[in-house]
Amino acid sequence: MFRLPSILATWSRLSSVTPLRPAMRDEVCRIAGRSYGYGVVEGRGETVVLVHGWGLAHHSYRAAAEAIAAKGFRVVVPDLPGFGASSDLPLLSASLPAYARAMRRFLAECDDVAGERVHLVGHSFGGAVSAQLAHDAPELVRSVTLVSSVAGVTWERGEHGERLLAERPIWDWGLHLVREFPATKRFPAAAAEVLRDLSHNLVWHFPNMGVVAAMILKSDLREELARVRDSGVPAAVIWAADDRVITRACFDDQCDALGIDGTVVQGSHGWPLTEPDSFATTVGDIIRSVQTPTERAEAS
Repeated sequence: MFRLPSILATWSRLSSVTPLRPAMRDEVCRIAGRSYGYGVVEGRGETVVLVHGWGLAHHSYRAAAEAIAAKGFRVVVPDLPGFGASSDLPLLSASLPAYARAMRRFLAECDDVAGERVHLVGHSFGGAVSAQLAHDAPELVRSVTLVSSVAGVTWERGEHGERLLAERPIWDWGLHLVREFPATKRFPAAAAEVLRDLSHNLVWHFPNMGVVAAMILKSDLREELARVRDSGVPAAVIWAADDRVITRACFDDQCDALGIDGTVVQGSHGWPLTEPDSFATTVGDIIRSVQTPTERAEAS
């Protein structure tokens, strides 16, 4: 026979050891006739906008967003145009500035985030969009953190010179994307979330995925990052030491443009997805470094 007091006592002990985290809720808003899918994790502190990488959407970043919220932040994860539940951009006019304009409109008009200066955290292609947005609309950005980001121009740098991202074949990108999804304890759940988003995008947004892949090869945001530095928006760059999708040379380009020392962590390109707690700790520490004492106290 089950005894209610003993069940409640067990639940109390478990709750005290492992507090429940806030859960992401899925939302869709319409702005100027366009759909924007996104996820929201409620929290006490300032808002972090986590921008996903190529081929994915907000579902893949659920664990990462919930881990960041547990550090004392509110987290919004928008689906970039042409991914997830967000409408495509016109293919012939798709560009990084066009993506930044769409995200600028989302930040300005979506009820769940409008009226706030946000901390941008962009992973992979989402880092390039975040860098462009911080350049184009610094009034909306409290800080920007680029994580294994596509925002440099160099593929390889060695004693025989440099090779540019534009020279890198598509098959090499794909090979390393597949190889660098490590078998951690979160692998089954992370893989399921990635496959969900990727399969949806392949069915509903396939042309857009090709356009963005070609855009990545030409991404060179060094001038924009230098202007972000001059604008006074706090910026940080994170790279995972085993990442071969985004190379050390590309990471160095971004650090040089911003005039900062980046942060190198242990992991691969999928680090935010497979190690969400480590990711949240690193991102949380960076954001807290630009907060005032009052802001830090309000979030604690």
